[in-house]
Amino acid sequence: MRAGGALLLLTLLCLAGCSTTDPEQAGSGETLGLTLGALTVTSVLPGTEVRVEGTGFLPGMAFEAAVVGQISGTPIELPVAVERLDDVSVQVRFVPEAVQGVPEGDLTGVLKVEGRLGSAAGRAETGVVAPLMHAVVPEFDRMANAVFPQSPAELRGRGFIGGSEGRTLLVMTGTYTREADGVTRRLGTEAEAQPPANVQGWLRDRAEVLFDPSWVGHEPGAIEAEVRLVNEGQGWTRESLPVDVVLSVLPPTVGRVETTRASRGEAVRITGNGFLGASSGGSTVLRLTGRFQPAAGGEPVELGAGGLELDPVWESGQSLVFSMRVNYAVRGAQCLSDDLGATPGLLDGAVTPVTVRQGQVVEGDAYPLRFQILPPKQVIYLRFLPSFTDSLRLFGLRNVSALVRRRIVEVVERDYAGINLEVRDTQPDDWLEYSTVEIGGPDPNEQGLFGLDNTAGLDSCNNRLDDLLAGRNAESGSYGGIFVESFLVLSATRGVPNELNDERLPGGATAGEVFDEIFDPVIAEPVATDEFPGGSRHAVIDRAINTLGNLVGNTVTHEIGHSLGLPVAPGCGMYHNAPGPQQIMDCGVDRPFSERAELEAGGHAVWTPENRAYLERILPLE
Repeated sequence: MRAGGALLLLTLLCLAGCSTTDPEQAGSGETLGLTLGALTVTSVLPGTEVRVEGTGFLPGMAFEAAVVGQISGTPIELPVAVERLDDVSVQVRFVPEAVQGVPEGDLTGVLKVEGRLGSAAGRAETGVVAPLMHAVVPEFDRMANAVFPQSPAELRGRGFIGGSEGRTLLVMTGTYTREADGVTRRLGTEAEAQPPANVQGWLRDRAEVLFDPSWVGHEPGAIEAEVRLVNEGQGWTRESLPVDVVLSVLPPTVGRVETTRASRGEAVRITGNGFLGASSGGSTVLRLTGRFQPAAGGEPVELGAGGLELDPVWESGQSLVFSMRVNYAVRGAQCLSDDLGATPGLLDGAVTPVTVRQGQVVEGDAYPLRFQILPPKQVIYLRFLPSFTDSLRLFGLRNVSALVRRRIVEVVERDYAGINLEVRDTQPDDWLEYSTVEIGGPDPNEQGLFGLDNTAGLDSCNNRLDDLLAGRNAESGSYGGIFVESFLVLSATRGVPNELNDERLPGGATAGEVFDEIFDPVIAEPVATDEFPGGSRHAVIDRAINTLGNLVGNTVTHEIGHSLGLPVAPGCGMYHNAPGPQQIMDCGVDRPFSERAELEAGGHAVWTPENRAYLERILPLE
């Protein structure tokens, strides 16, 4: 068989991806098992980058790679750069100087990659079939005939470039005529066209340009202009022929309300076009109009002649997100508010986007809306810091940290059962307002505190949904959160003698002695990754996990209670109950070790009737 035919056969065999690892070629060290999947690219230019899937791409690996084959019958060897992205993918870059050094034409070949890590090496290859060009002339066909300020407009044509290849510019010159009064102004601008987010298999036939309100403002009107594309590549420039376009500039519009039922604090996302944000020198508000019918019955309430204006968070020209914010006033034992979101019910009306820029107000069309307002809900994010996991070494529980975390969450969920409060250990993305409790290792306050709510004052009625029990408080200077290392003070041998570790338990033992009985076995011999569950020490380890989870979980419950506005009836200072048996909101000295660790026969600590009634009132399930 002729050499050219053999090369073509090898190319065809490898088009779907193949790999080779030859121990004799890999050097004196170990052979690495590399594989490459298909390389999908519709055309190659100087700087073109392609993601290629595979296996065996180890951290620290160095690569040498080249495409070996032919271009329109001429043999070539084209060096390429390969960069590891992760264990299963690399990015292949066609080096501009190398591409310019071979002729243009149809490339057919094999990408050969060698990876080295120390003395170990491996090889893999995959087929490449694509036109190769030194430059490409763009062609403009059309763009969307209706555009929205600060929103993308689609461009159609051929020869778009992007990324490390260079950029395609849209150059537009002409006139803009304002719809309201017929005033005309000159337009002359250029903007970079953005290729699709995923350029794998991109035919270079479409791109997007952000229609910047600085070009003509954001008021409705018409544009008559000449458009051309300019490609600025790696050391080259090409330009399209001009094309005349007529475009309508439209007011903001709502396309969809992603959520039609929510509690206050919950994220409500609205998608559409033409939303202005700070980067444009403008802003967008949402005007709600309509009638609200309380779920409990009674007369419906009109939102007012001018409606209710909401100040959303701007995400892009096509996305806004808001949450209902409520301020309560305390009237005796009641938390009262007329704000939208305070009372469950149904809003039947419309939402209208309104944009403002440089004193000019543009109002979009009203979008019909039926929106169910759910009872108030509190979301709690338990942020477990790396120092929490690290500090579990001191308890011998580092290798079962996930189980300690799970027990902490279980305790908090149990304590707030029947209350409209949700505990999460991953950061919420569906709520704009939620409270954060950090659970770390040592106490940054250097006071040996178990936990600290560092928020400002008692939040009666839970006006704040976004309390931060974390970091340094700007007013007090103290650090909030839960500090697991401080629980070592309960030990009879490791802690400072105090009333907690000296507490006398049934049978004559002290709290500190019981603490040591529970934790000494796992501190002396830390839990191995493979011995729980089911190992010979299962019962010992399970007891230590649950005890530490109870100690931390009870503290989390207590500190969250502060952030919600408890206690209702102070007695031990302003921020705690009068002493009583098994009360969650008691002062620290009134919460013995046996209660915190849930060793008492009567079970775990609970809310006082007054505190429980308050929680059910501000966070009702229905």
